[in-house]
Parts: sequence; structure tokens; C-alpha cells
Amino acid sequence: MRASCISTPTRFRSLSTIATLVLTLAVLAGPSPRAEAYEVWVADQSDTGTESGGYLHVFDGASLAADPAGARPSATYDLAKVVNDVCHRATGKNVRRPHMIFFTSDGSHAVMSFLTGHVLILDAATKKLEACLSVGKNVHAAWPTPDRKMIITANIAEKTFGRIWTDYTAHKFSFDPAADVLDLASLEGRTRPDAAPICPITDASSRYAFVTLRGGGLLVVDVTATPMKVVATLTNREVHPAGCGGVQVGNTMYINSGGGWPASKFPDSASLSYDIYALDLSELPSNISAKLVSTRDTKFADAHGMVAVGRYIWNSDRAGNNIEIVDSLTNLSVGNVQLAGALAEDPAPDILAAAPDGSAVFAATRGITPLTGNDASVNNAKGSSPGIAVITVTDGGKGGVFRGIARLSNMRDGAETADPHGIAAR
Repeated sequence: MRASCISTPTRFRSLSTIATLVLTLAVLAGPSPRAEAYEVWVADQSDTGTESGGYLHVFDGASLAADPAGARPSATYDLAKVVNDVCHRATGKNVRRPHMIFFTSDGSHAVMSFLTGHVLILDAATKKLEACLSVGKNVHAAWPTPDRKMIITANIAEKTFGRIWTDYTAHKFSFDPAADVLDLASLEGRTRPDAAPICPITDASSRYAFVTLRGGGLLVVDVTATPMKVVATLTNREVHPAGCGGVQVGNTMYINSGGGWPASKFPDSASLSYDIYALDLSELPSNISAKLVSTRDTKFADAHGMVAVGRYIWNSDRAGNNIEIVDSLTNLSVGNVQLAGALAEDPAPDILAAAPDGSAVFAATRGITPLTGNDASVNNAKGSSPGIAVITVTDGGKGGVFRGIARLSNMRDGAETADPHGIAAR
């Protein structure tokens, strides 16, 4: 069923070049969800307007897990229709390419980032859009800190790392380019040759952000300081280029490195890359160390999404069409979930999300014409079945069974353009 959404501006706040806007989206009628119910949200990056838009699909999690092939969204929002006009008036540009989705630690709000530089903040229960902010030319990822005080952002185009201050209860969100932007280009050098940030994540304390870089290496940033301060670094020998996955288990932060950047344009990166690292947090802020846990750099492999299921780390290989599972107690690889086969020829699993009870893992599967992160010479991110892959978790997270794919579609001019990427569950 497709939701009909009406957007009405109700609030406007401006700080420097940033606009914050509140509008209301219509909510689907129906009974209140059960306490044990959960949702899975996925963003389709393909255009729904003229060089604008994208889809936000919301699924009932239990129905999706029980019957992937038969599952249909409980709500679908055409972002070109429900937010674009208002965001354009506020920021002077169209919203396009919804790339990532994260929920706040309490599940009350969703944060969506767009490759056009927009960050959208939505009330997760009502689907009301509370803020539309522009934080530059690009936002590859926007991560809400666990303490719910900030959203940190990665701007690849301008090589900047940003910070949005958040008060979800008061519906106030602010960003000051003079105080809340860290110029990463100025930190480039021989061991960090391309400092475009890819996917930042904070530790459980919400103090330290771990920023992966397109040319390799890592920056650890104290996001509570003003101006923000780099407190520890790793080189491109210690952490390979362009990681996007990150999750903390105990006192260890796990990150990955991946591909998607053609060497012809970005010689310090790679089209194909796959590494998983364990970062020891015990010596922060003075030092950070990384241990290589797994690598497939000599294979047709491209690491991207990562999620924790209990003590186990699940890491997607979108080129190799499988998910590797690592035991955080031993840092040993303990298994793989193979996705290519009878259910899907080439699903290209990308970003991962886990059901709140850990019973299932969901992977956004890429489109026939991938719009981001793909090198056409190797097609590391090209998929055959755009949608959501469903894996039932077994052995407490040590294994999984691939159940099928909920297909998504966006036909334009007779061609399938759907290209899911960001996915989250609450």
C-alpha cells in the first residue's frame, strides 16, 4: 500500500546557511503497533522526480521476515513529492539520492542523509518530518550519537566532517559552519593521501568519532570539543581505503575497508577491497591501534555494511555476494551466509540492519543500474534483484539462513531504476 503524504511547513529556524524546517506528513491509519512489533526502513536512491527525490519504504518487520518474497511495504513515501518543495525553499536545492538511514539510540527518530547535502530528521513513530537541513554539497552518511545530542556527518565532495546539535524533545536542530565543521583536506599527507570522509561512527560514550577515509587511514575525532579535535590517527597502511561499516562490541570498535572508487579517478583507493579491523579503544584519547581480522583483498570482494548480532560481527561483501561472520570473543571468522543462487543470481548485499531481537538480518540489495559506489569496469555494486534480502539468524548470531528477497521497483521509461542502499530497523 502506498501512503499519501501531505507536507505542511510548521516551523523555520535559520543559522548561517542552514535551514531547519518542520512539516507534517500524513500518517497511515490503523491500529497501534504491538510492543514486540518492529519496522524496517529502506531508501531507494533512484529518482522519483526531475533530478530529485527517491523512495522511502517502510515494512512491517515480522511480515518481512516471515515471507520475504510476498512482503509489501506498509508505507511508501515519494520524497520528490513529500519533502522536495519544502526543502528546496529552505536550502535552495533539490533533495536527491537518499543514501543512508540511522535511528536514534531510543528509536524515536530517524536520520536520513542525501548525497545532495541534506539531512532529514523524522519522528519515527508518526513519520513526521521535523527538520530539513543542508550541511554542504554532500552528506554520504549522517550518524546520530548514542547520547542523542549530536548528528555527525561525512561530506565527501568537500572533504569535511560536520556536527549538528540535536534536541529531539524540543524539536531544535542547529549547525554552525564556523564551529561545527572540520576541514579534513588540510590533514592530507603521504600516509593519508585522500581525506574524503566515508562513514563516521561514534563510540558508546558519544565522544569519539571514527572517520574512515577514501584514500585509507583513520581519524579519531573528539566531537565534544569546540572546535572538534583529531586526537588519534591511523595510516593507509594500517587501515585500507573507503570503509563504511562500523560497530562497537565491548571495548572494541570494528570497522571495514571497501571498494567502489575506480583507480582511474582515485588512485589512492580501489574498486575492490575487503578488510575487517578490530580497533582497541583502551588507550584513547592518546592512541588507537588496529588489528586486521579478515581480508579478501586478493579476491573479487567489496566490503560495505556491518552489524552486530549478539557477540558476532556480520560484514557484507557486495561483490562476492555473501556475509561473513566474525566472533568478537576470538576475532576469528566463523562462517559465511551465501546469497547468490536460486533465490537471487547476483543480489549485491550492501548496508545491513538487524531486527531488534536479533532474530533476523536484513540487507539492502543493489539495483541493475547502481547509482553509487560502483566501478563499471568491475561492477562491484551491480545487483540483479533490488530490494531487501532476509536472513534468519541461527546459533545466537553465529550463522544464518537466506530466506529470500522482498523486491522493490521503480520503472522509468521502461527501465528498472530501483537501487536500494540505506536500511535500518527499529
